[in-house]
Amino acid sequence: MVSEPFLITVLADVIRSLNDQGADYALAGGLAYGALVEPRATTDVDLLILLDQPGPEEIAALFSSVFDSVVPHPGPMDFKGLSIWRVVGIRGGKEVIVELLLAQSDFLRQALARKRIVDFLGLALPIITLEDLVILKAMAGRLQDLADLEKIKQRSELRINWDYVKAWQTKLGLQPI
Repeated sequence: MVSEPFLITVLADVIRSLNDQGADYALAGGLAYGALVEPRATTDVDLLILLDQPGPEEIAALFSSVFDSVVPHPGPMDFKGLSIWRVVGIRGGKEVIVELLLAQSDFLRQALARKRIVDFLGLALPIITLEDLVILKAMAGRLQDLADLEKIKQRSELRINWDYVKAWQTKLGLQPI
């Protein structure tokens, strides 16, 4: 498991590299939750990204300037209708997992188009909206995602467009949150 400061340093380098490459992406997952809701521990970097039929070589090339070695899985994992490329980046003997959620569906392309840009250590960081994070967590449905959703519902000060969330829940056939 990598330490949080190391993960933040790697995240900054990933952002810099993807921005330099002109990639269309947004931070998602636990780090997005930490930025939008409240900090919580996580050990990987999750990104929503638009890529046109990537292969292992293209995936590895995205991160070749960030890591000493890049080991992409041989193909994407299909998880509840989502395609996710897992990449293990090795830097200074430490491993970091980067998961790339491919923006292949109407919802994911819209979530990517709705991203917001925030400042992160002086870098322009695209991040998904809170509404899209809620929908992604509902789609994943793992214990950590369900716990995150409960905390989001308890935080009345969070401004969430629940009509948007409910509309996509219906379109995607998800259980109400």
